[in-house]
Amino acid sequence: MDAKEILEHGARFPYDAPDSWWDSSDDAPPLPGDWAHAAARGILADLTDRRGIKHELSQVDEDVRREIVAIMAEIIRAALPAQT
Repeated sequence: MDAKEILEHGARFPYDAPDSWWDSSDDAPPLPGDWAHAAARGILADLTDRRGIKHELSQVDEDVRREIVAIMAEIIRAALPAQT
């Protein structure tokens, strides 16, 4: 998969979505807050497809999943000004 496909996968299956969404038949995933949030979800989507990591990541509690994505999005946002 290329980066665009990974971002789309992260949008369809957001790692930080609540358990209630994962357990429901609701087709519409929660929207990201911004571009960095979407990027963090894409990174996690890629990681959850990797052998040796995906099983561990699938066992993480909902509150920790949200925290991981939020911190990752903050790091991504912080990296942008560092490049200019």
